[in-house]
Amino acid sequence: MTKQILKTVFAGVLAGVVLFMMPFIIIKVLIFFMLIKAIFRLMGGGRRHMHMRYAYAQKFQNMSEEERAAFMKDNANRWNNNCCGWNSSCEPTINENKTTNS
Repeated sequence: MTKQILKTVFAGVLAGVVLFMMPFIIIKVLIFFMLIKAIFRLMGGGRRHMHMRYAYAQKFQNMSEEERAAFMKDNANRWNNNCCGWNSSCEPTINENKTTNS
């Protein structure tokens, strides 16, 4: 009888300790995974598509002045309307200043 009561008390104490420590364990696990993620990002694991930016910058630097001027003219409206980027949802509109002689 005493053995059965002690088992129940021990199980209750153990369950209480586990329930009390659970938030601390979860926080430690989250911190561990965040540290692992940061390490991989610092070592280059999370840098997808970074090579594309450098390749585009090199292409832009190697353009002649005429090509660069034409490129800037073609894309000026898009940049003025903040429609650049792969995730942009706006449609660029062409705003040409037309003056009429009256």
